[in-house]
Amino acid sequence: MKRIRRESKVRNFHQAKWDEPVIFELHKEGERGVQVPQIEAAIASAVGDGVSSIPASMRRTELPKLPEIGQAKVLRHYLRLSQETMGSDFNVEIGQGTCTMKYIPRINEMMIRTPKLAELHPLQDVSNVQGILEVFYKLDLAMREISGMDKFSFQPSSGTQALLAMASIVRNYHESRGEGDQRDEIITTIFSHPSQAATAAVKGYKIITLYPDADGFPDIEALKKVVSDRTAGFVVANPEDTGIFNPRIREFTDIAHAAGGICYYDQANANGLLGVTRAKEAGFDMCFFNLHKTFAAPHMCGGPATGALGVVSELIPFMPGPVVEKEDGAYVLNRTGDNSIGKVRIFHGVSQTVLRAYAWIRALGAEGLLNVAQTAVLNNNYLWLNLKISA
Repeated sequence: MKRIRRESKVRNFHQAKWDEPVIFELHKEGERGVQVPQIEAAIASAVGDGVSSIPASMRRTELPKLPEIGQAKVLRHYLRLSQETMGSDFNVEIGQGTCTMKYIPRINEMMIRTPKLAELHPLQDVSNVQGILEVFYKLDLAMREISGMDKFSFQPSSGTQALLAMASIVRNYHESRGEGDQRDEIITTIFSHPSQAATAAVKGYKIITLYPDADGFPDIEALKKVVSDRTAGFVVANPEDTGIFNPRIREFTDIAHAAGGICYYDQANANGLLGVTRAKEAGFDMCFFNLHKTFAAPHMCGGPATGALGVVSELIPFMPGPVVEKEDGAYVLNRTGDNSIGKVRIFHGVSQTVLRAYAWIRALGAEGLLNVAQTAVLNNNYLWLNLKISA
């Protein structure tokens, strides 16, 4: 029998692999997980059948298109999927990463399940939701410190929605200056996430793409050639999606600014940057962070996610609203201005995700956030070195 090496925390791990179909492919007409009992006569006489009292306009005209599947099959299906998900519940050795590959403190998951939060409604009067509005406000202050921006909105529900909001701000900003028709180009790079170009294209912009120079970085000479009085903005991630960090990024933003463009920053994955570098010092006018990536909240298939959108003071009138502000000692929801792009989703943000991120930041503090970045960079360099050796 092979002895387990206790001196090492790293254990041998064999990932489960199932050829598991989506649940709709397991559908079999007539199968049921449970049989709902018929209503008892005494209950029906007292409260009715539970359906006829519902107004006709609110009743379904056809059954929902849900899979019909037996209880045992449902259980096996989701257990198999859970075995294919690598997370901190099963493998404690994984470090800070991206998307679902990160540590989410279980105490924060317990916190967001308290009835004090779970039973809140976004349409409640602000006077009786002061606690969660304070969390929104204080997370805004923390994100300003982390990024150098002057105001944050937590309304965007994803990084892509934050990118669309930023492209919309670029549009409104130039239109407010009478240059909306003239400035019709957005510059990005070939390394960048497709959402950067796609969201700008949705707003009607022509996309200009920078390709690598001889050293493998975005070509700054190419940027100098394409900027003009038609440049509306420059959008980039740094590090890029390929992992490349552009050390000359401030030169890029200075060139775009000199041409009159707005520079906005995709910081969906900022694990290696916290406490090391900020969007402001890199010359950006806007940035966003995915709270469901860097800031220890679950990704959840893009559901309760948050693309925290920050802007410099000049762009505050254009940002989505409402935003949480403090007035006369109370927290209120305010519109951001007549030039605002308006709402990018119906309410002001996902409270559970905002609370998770705020708790994570408060637990770590400034030194802890820096340690996250240092650990993330160390882990990545360690893995890169091992890959080079194995190759």
